[in-house]
Amino acid sequence: MADSVLRAAVNVDIDGLYLYDRIHGHTGSAGNAAGFDAAAHDPRAWTRGVPRFLDLFARAGVAGTFFVVAQDLDHADVRAVLRDAVAAGHEIGSHSLTHPYDLSRLSAEAQRTELFAARERLRDATGQAVSGFRAPGYVLSPMLLQTVADVGHAWDSSRFPCPAYQAAKAAAIGLYRATGKPSGSIPEAPGVWLGPRTPYRERLPDGRDIVELPIGVLPGVRWPVIGTSVIVAGELGRLAMQPVLDRTDWVNFELHAIDLLDHAGDELPARLLAQPDQRVPLRSKWKVLLRMLERLAATHSVRTLGQWAQTV
Repeated sequence: MADSVLRAAVNVDIDGLYLYDRIHGHTGSAGNAAGFDAAAHDPRAWTRGVPRFLDLFARAGVAGTFFVVAQDLDHADVRAVLRDAVAAGHEIGSHSLTHPYDLSRLSAEAQRTELFAARERLRDATGQAVSGFRAPGYVLSPMLLQTVADVGHAWDSSRFPCPAYQAAKAAAIGLYRATGKPSGSIPEAPGVWLGPRTPYRERLPDGRDIVELPIGVLPGVRWPVIGTSVIVAGELGRLAMQPVLDRTDWVNFELHAIDLLDHAGDELPARLLAQPDQRVPLRSKWKVLLRMLERLAATHSVRTLGQWAQTV
């Protein structure tokens, strides 16, 4: 791929609403979801958020990557939406089996169980080889990255070299702990905060390497280019960053299914207002994300993460 090509990818982490309870300390669960029953959990991230993203991507003319927590497939409605995403030509990546935020701290055996089972379930459900992985909470370790490769993944997209995001995350985790409501989330090691911003090959402990496709940040200031930051900034904020974004050589625009849920219209629980994007009405979020994607498609070559991985 010529150096002059401006590369972009668009992807969505489909995190169920139960995972936000873990982040904000409502369940006290910091690890695996023992006894998880998908049918008993609220599926609206899937049944309302994902169809809106399929519509959004179709309108913008882009193909995306959806990262799936494989245990969610226990819910029949989730399986139906997943089939729609595959039929629309989108790529499916693994977001682990149960989304344990401390996956990077688990034993090698537990990591392998999570990743192998997730990849097998997603392959069976989609009929596709699942080549990509994103870690819960974006947190990796050398052993976890080794396991990602060992179970058959060809690329990873978990590195988020964004000091502003990582510092805010660490502060929030500390605040939850201090108030007696420990978050299930864990902080990322400081060495990642200023890591490579563009795709590269990362060396594994056994000497092999794996393609890493970092989540998007603006050059220099390393401001996050993710759904939450764009939604909260609004149209004026998007326009302010657009001149830099138009020239940015790698834009991995990462979103979450909850980004296209409407707090009032979808009658979501009040506790989800802890998520900044939930304080913005769906109409406003839709407009700014559509304009962002349309502009990205006009200035960059937009491909799936798996397609870009083959060029690294």
